[in-house]
Amino acid sequence: MAEEQMDLVAGRSGMPKVPSVLEGVKTAADWQARRRRILGYLEEEMYGRIPPRPERMSFSVDWEKPVFDGLGICRQVNMRFGVKDRELELKALWYLPAKGDRVPCVCALNFCGNAGTSFDPDIYQPASEADKERGWQVRRWSYQYLLEQGISCLTAARNDFFPDSEAGRYGSVFRLFHKEAELTPEHREYTAISAWAWGYSRLLDLALTDPRIDERRVWVHGHSRLGKTALWVGAHDLRFAGVVSNDSGCCGASIERDHHANAENLERITRTFHRWFVAKFDQWVNRADEMPFDMNWLVSLTAPRPVLIASASEDVWADPFNEFRCAKQVGEVYRLFGAHGLPDDAQFPAPNEAVIGDRVAYELREGKHDVTPRDWEVLVEFMKSLEKQAK
Repeated sequence: MAEEQMDLVAGRSGMPKVPSVLEGVKTAADWQARRRRILGYLEEEMYGRIPPRPERMSFSVDWEKPVFDGLGICRQVNMRFGVKDRELELKALWYLPAKGDRVPCVCALNFCGNAGTSFDPDIYQPASEADKERGWQVRRWSYQYLLEQGISCLTAARNDFFPDSEAGRYGSVFRLFHKEAELTPEHREYTAISAWAWGYSRLLDLALTDPRIDERRVWVHGHSRLGKTALWVGAHDLRFAGVVSNDSGCCGASIERDHHANAENLERITRTFHRWFVAKFDQWVNRADEMPFDMNWLVSLTAPRPVLIASASEDVWADPFNEFRCAKQVGEVYRLFGAHGLPDDAQFPAPNEAVIGDRVAYELREGKHDVTPRDWEVLVEFMKSLEKQAK
């Protein structure tokens, strides 16, 4: 085992027990009632409730043009949402293959604003991002590669749904549903992760307006805190065909018990990011081993739909080995549906290797906390393997 791998695994006792999600569950039919209870429990104890669908919703294309020598088209879409006399308006960026019908789509919020994902001078850049160069995170967005694979990609800025700060509720989607007095930092029942999850569902609503998109193959993709969000919205919005959680770590796809000494933990994450969680979640700070649940509960809510958990070998903060443990653990739910999850004999892979099961996949990419072309390539490999299984 490479030295890098050994450090990630050091001090662990193999696959320590974590709370199973299958209490009283013997069949797939049993799982549906159990699933509803778990979803409600995590709403109350951890991530809060996702806001409802808005009363009004409209989409209009600002512009559309060919890109990458005619390989695809890019369009900027104005999204408008309304509840009573309140409105929220923002921009989405949408890449679609020039050819093909019933194509898959990946919905992925970004950290950098739409103009940060591309050098295209036509993409709207708000005044709040005037100090940032266009394309400053372009390395994370393999638009051309996805179009070559016949896959559409749809993105919008995370901060348009909840600015990631303690005062973020005031400018968030929650202002559509609540008065300003209810959006103070003390109102932790309105969490950033549930607001971002709402944004993902609105991207899905947009994706389904184009008949070229196959509604059975729209995936949700998130990195880091958005990887946690992707799992959360995937648990709620069953229209998503699959979930990608990239480097989501603590409170995402990483088991909290027996974590790496240098990994993020509940004390660190709740101290820094109060806005991501409801106040009740603070009770488990420094008591992770006493929690009646672990993050396999969250990831299991994707079943029987496919899930890809991606890690990076130098991203100790996200604890790759415990993300792998989680990918193994959720197999118990997939087996209820006749799937196996990861292979029974799957071992923690070497960097730049992926373990692809029938509906669960795990990737360990070489490098740090990021999204790279390699991550997109593994997603495409997984999607193609699922298509072969379906034949």
